[in-house]
Order: sequence, then structure tokens, then C-alpha cells
Amino acid sequence: MGGPALTSFVIYIGGVLALAWLANRLLSGRNFLSEYFLGGRSLGVWAFALTFAATSASGGSFTGFPSKIYSHGWILALWIGSYMVVPICMMGLLGKRLNQVARISGAITVPDVFRDRFNSTAFGLLATALIVFFMSFNLVAQFKAGSLILKTLLDGVELFQSSALRLGISVTDWPLLGGVDPQYLLCLLVFGVVVVLYTTYGGFHAVVWTDVLQGVVMVIGVVVLLPLTLHQAGGLQRVTEEMAQMTPPRSGVVELTVAPDEQERVVAGGKWAWIEGEGGQRTLVRLAES
Repeated sequence: MGGPALTSFVIYIGGVLALAWLANRLLSGRNFLSEYFLGGRSLGVWAFALTFAATSASGGSFTGFPSKIYSHGWILALWIGSYMVVPICMMGLLGKRLNQVARISGAITVPDVFRDRFNSTAFGLLATALIVFFMSFNLVAQFKAGSLILKTLLDGVELFQSSALRLGISVTDWPLLGGVDPQYLLCLLVFGVVVVLYTTYGGFHAVVWTDVLQGVVMVIGVVVLLPLTLHQAGGLQRVTEEMAQMTPPRSGVVELTVAPDEQERVVAGGKWAWIEGEGGQRTLVRLAES
């Protein structure tokens, strides 16, 4: 990819940081807590829809789930169909009531809602601890996926490779980092710094506007790139055939030989067939599934 990949990445990062700067300017002269954490509770419909969609599209959407489809076939893509119900249930059943309770109590965060609803500081602290604990696992996956995608995007860029080489040399003797791929480590560092910077500096407004930007990019990307990709690859059938050659279906035959006078029965899952051999010897053969 070379120069175009690096140029597009720099432009995108510049746009994200510019949105963070504008969001920070918006915070001046207003209720800081409400604006910083909630955006003044004044999101529009389109901003809310795009930020919800962009937030839902995680590392699993771009790396984990496609790898499952690659390994097990297109039928696994139907799994994502169940997610169509999630926004309806989350916003229709939970989101509206949570918003009403938060407005009445003046709560800023979800733990604040639990604390005020049950009049218990300990309950609020417990909710905070649970959110931090479980979100840590989620964020590890997101940062790893983002770093891997960024590494693939910048592969072949000379500046990126030389910077990764220097970083690898500098952390050779560091514990836990010495054996890490320097290109992955550099991408993780850049990705983490940018995300933490624009979220902490711009607050919720920066997060929403960045999600809107990402949502627009994803919508345009799907509408434009999907037909172009299928045309370039020669159609979905050819893609499937080449993927099958790269990772062929795993199938095989297992044979169990049973003596003629053997009375014990062996039961196993799958489709089996008896084959009569010489001398009355019977062989139980499992039919292969492709």
C-alpha cells in the first residue's frame, strides 16, 4: 500500500484529534460534568444512531467474526442476524427507563443510577468495580484488534517499518516487551495514545462526533467497497472456492475393527456403516462429512 495508506491514516487521525479539540472548546462556559460525560443530554437522532452503530462495531466485527466465517463457512454469518434485536431491546426496554431515572436523580454514570436508585454507596461502588473488571477484557480485545488492523494497513510503509525496528531495539531488554513483535507494539502504542487522548481531552462530545465520523466511513465503505471487492475477486463463488483451497474442510474416516465374537457395543456420534470382510470380520466405518 505504501504512501496512500500512510496518508489516509494521518488524515484520519488528524480529523479525530480536530474533533476532540472542537469538543473541548464546546465545554468552556457550560456545566462541565454534564457536557463532558453526557454531552448535555442533547444528542440528535442521527448522531445517536451512528454512535450506537459505530460503538457496536468492535474488533470482533472486523477480525473475530470474519475469521469465524473464514474457518466455518458463510452459514456462520447468520449469527450476526440476531444482533438486529439487540438495539430494539436495549433502547426500547432498557434505555428509555434508564434515561428517565438518570434525569430525575441527576445521575451521570450507570453506577450513579444504581447508587441513587437503591440509596447505597456500596452498591454503586460494586457496580463500578464490575464494569471496570468486565470492560477490561473487552478493551484488551479491542486494542489488540485495532493494532492488528493498523499493522496490516501500514505493512510495506518504509517509515513504519523503520520506526518499528528502532522501537524493537529499544525495548529488547524490557521485561514482557522484549519478545513482542515491534510492529504490533508500535501500532498498539499509537492506537492507544490516540484513543485515550481524544476521549479524555474532548469528553463525550468527542466520542460521539468521532463515532459519527466512523459511522459515515463504515457506511460509505460498505456501499462502495463491497461491490468493488466482489467484482475484483471474480464473484462470491470464486471467493468461496479459493478459500476452500486455502483452508480445506476437515473431514476423515475412522475405522473400528470388532472381532466376530465380540459382544460389547461401541457407540459414537455420526453416521456409521458396517463393512463385511473376509473371514466374517466386520469393520465399522464412520462416513466422512465434508
